[in-house]
Amino acid sequence: MNYPRTVAVTGGNSGIGAACTKRLRDAGHRVITVGILDCDVVADLSSPSGRHSAIDGVLERSGGTLDGYIASAGMSRNSGDEEKVMAVNFFGAFIPLIGLRDALAKGNAPGAALVSSWGMMRPNVIPDAISACLALDEEKALALVRNDPHAAGPFHERMAYATSKAAMGRMARHLAWQPEWAEAGITINVVAPAVTRTPMTDVDFATPEGTARLLKAAPSPMKRIADPDEIADMLCFFVEGRGRFITGQIIFADGGLDARRRPDDPIQPLAAARWA
Repeated sequence: MNYPRTVAVTGGNSGIGAACTKRLRDAGHRVITVGILDCDVVADLSSPSGRHSAIDGVLERSGGTLDGYIASAGMSRNSGDEEKVMAVNFFGAFIPLIGLRDALAKGNAPGAALVSSWGMMRPNVIPDAISACLALDEEKALALVRNDPHAAGPFHERMAYATSKAAMGRMARHLAWQPEWAEAGITINVVAPAVTRTPMTDVDFATPEGTARLLKAAPSPMKRIADPDEIADMLCFFVEGRGRFITGQIIFADGGLDARRRPDDPIQPLAAARWA
């Protein structure tokens, strides 16, 4: 059977990833799902060996040519395992992307879309860990998360989630304009949702207290929570061969939350030295 496009989706059997898988398959595209359970390629993206298995599995099933890649696998800040949060959210997204670069370069109007979060804007990040992520130094990034003093403090701040999501946005912008990506026509964009109804947030929505906490943390001006399909809209846009001159962007699918918080920041003029 001939398919218009072949797209790999990590976390493709749950939440936003499942919404992307359904939308793409309904449109007639071939989707290769990657995850730890009930996926076409079963692999644990929290480990280096699991990521290599994911890359090998996608290459085998795609025949070495890929038109799109969606990184939707992730862990929440409430998982209780800070190192695993960092390993899955950042390295589980970018190591497969980098490993699949040559396959994407062979594709038709190839595009990559990665799921970040409104949480990337939280102030509680570990700057040195972000730098380690950008250098793809996983050992250092995990050590910094493991030894972060905030995790043992009175409020037990969970820094890995915001750090991993902030690093994701920066890494996409660092890669997108590099010749090996841009000149190959591979677009790389990040979609940052606000709170979305997924199995990851079901635990919070199960109680009034949890629901109130989420709504307070992400007060959408639209006064509602997003459905997974609404986030899948933008992710699928980038992997279906559209938006061909859009790359290195962070798209906030948040009902206006980012605009409310930062109405002027994104359009501040560049300093003369950076414009040159």
